[in-house]
Amino acid sequence: MRFDIHYKPAHSLAVASLGPGESVRAESGAMVSMSTNLKLTTDGPMGGKKGSFLKGLKRAVLGGESFFTNTFTAQGGPGEVSLAPSLCGDMVVHTLGSNEALFIQGSSYVAAPDSVQLDTRWQGFRGLFSGEGLFFLKATGHGPVLVNAFGAIHVVDLDGELIVDTGHLVAFTEGLQYTVEKVSSGWIDSYLSGEGFVLRMRGRGRLYLQTRNPAEYGKAVGSRLPARRE
Repeated sequence: MRFDIHYKPAHSLAVASLGPGESVRAESGAMVSMSTNLKLTTDGPMGGKKGSFLKGLKRAVLGGESFFTNTFTAQGGPGEVSLAPSLCGDMVVHTLGSNEALFIQGSSYVAAPDSVQLDTRWQGFRGLFSGEGLFFLKATGHGPVLVNAFGAIHVVDLDGELIVDTGHLVAFTEGLQYTVEKVSSGWIDSYLSGEGFVLRMRGRGRLYLQTRNPAEYGKAVGSRLPARRE
């Protein structure tokens, strides 16, 4: 199977082309359209029989994802399913190789074939202070992984260190480690800067960053909306 992405970067749409018998597993609600010969089954996020109910619940509650995923299987010939995230923005395909892992922030996973396994990764107490969820999704196996962003996606091939705002991180490869730090040496300066906590990424690998921060965008739009009437 393959993903083709259209209408980048503001309103991206991904088309998954499936050969006979091939399947793709997508987040619930991501489907835009599908061929009539595709069979849809709904199961837990870990991929039906290959996962467990409790693992799926763990990912849903702690990883910030939908509890259910939809699997689309082409029957009797090739087929296509088009997919889109809930927020406006870009999508990108990261192709997993053997012995590789990709860590994806909670709301950025869209779809992958059954050859890719998903699990959660504990961030420890670092997650409490980072402003993000306590878990990343960990994708392993082999094949294409479709992820989305709010805004455009900026790709950084890092060999060294980089400071990243917590709200702009989409995904990163396993060769990178991170620590949560204040953006400034002082608490007051960190607060007044509007940045708060940041991630210091170290190592060698690939970073996917989004050009817009959903939380900050929500605050900006929300402040301009009329007050709700009781």
